[in-house]
Amino acid sequence: MASEPQYPIREVSRLTGINPVTLRAWQRRYGLLKPARTDKGHRLYSDDDIALIRQILHWLEQGVSIGQVKGLLSNPQPVEEGSNWEQARHRLLTAACELNLGRLEAELHELASLYPAELLLRHVIEPWLASLAQLARPDARLIEQSASALLARVLTQLLTIKTGPRIAVARVGQGHELAGLLACFELQGLECRSLELGGLEPLQLPLAAERLKCDALVVVLGGGLNQAWFAERAQCWPEHCFFIGELGRVYAEQGWLNRPHEVTLSEIARKHDATFGVV
Repeated sequence: MASEPQYPIREVSRLTGINPVTLRAWQRRYGLLKPARTDKGHRLYSDDDIALIRQILHWLEQGVSIGQVKGLLSNPQPVEEGSNWEQARHRLLTAACELNLGRLEAELHELASLYPAELLLRHVIEPWLASLAQLARPDARLIEQSASALLARVLTQLLTIKTGPRIAVARVGQGHELAGLLACFELQGLECRSLELGGLEPLQLPLAAERLKCDALVVVLGGGLNQAWFAERAQCWPEHCFFIGELGRVYAEQGWLNRPHEVTLSEIARKHDATFGVV
C-alpha cells in the first residue's frame, strides 16, 4: 500500500538535504518524482517519495549522472564509480584554464540546480579548487583568482533562502578564503539561513553572538592551530557551536577540541540533531 502524502517540499528538503529547486528539477526535467498536490497546488511528498529520494542519492553518490538515474532505479546495474563527478571536475577545470568565465558560470549554475550541496561540494567543488591551487603554469595565479572570484559570485547568487534557522559561519586558522561561503551554501541545502563572518577572532564571538541573535555558530577549522590556541579560547564558544573540517578529527585526537565536530555540516545535522536543534 502506498504511503500517504504528508510532507511539504521544505520539510522534505530538511529531511534529505536537497533544496527545493533541485527537487523540482528532478521532477520536471527527469520525471524522477511525482509528488501529490494540495488544493492550492503545493507539492506533498510521502514516505515512499522520501525512500525514492534516498535511492536517487545512492546512485548519485556512486558518480552516476542525474540523467542516468531513472533507468537504474528500474533496472539496477553495475556502474563505473565516480565517472560523472570526474567529468564535472574536468569541465570546470577546462573552462577555468581557458578563462572562459561564461561557460564556467553556466556549468556551476547547472550543477547547483541538479545535485545536493553536500555531494556537489565533496565530489566536485572542493577537489576542483584543490586542483586549481596545484596548477603549475605561468598563468596559474590568474586562473585560480578568476575562478575563485566567479565561484564566490555564483554562490552568493544562490544563497536566496529567506526563512529557517539563522546560522553564523566563521573561519579560523589557515584555509581557503571561500571555506565560509561553501559552508553557507551547504547550510542552504539544510534549509538554514546563514551569515558569513569571515575570519573572526574567537575572543570577539561572545559579543557577536549577543548582537547577531543567531541560532547557532559554525566554525570552519583551518590549519596552524595548537593546544594553547584552543585552551585560550575554550570559554569563548557559545552554547550552540559546531566545528567542521577535515582537521577537526586531528585536533580532537590530540585532545584539544572537545566540542561537536564533523567533516561536513550535513554530518553535523545527521549526528547531532538533538544537540544542534536547528537543522
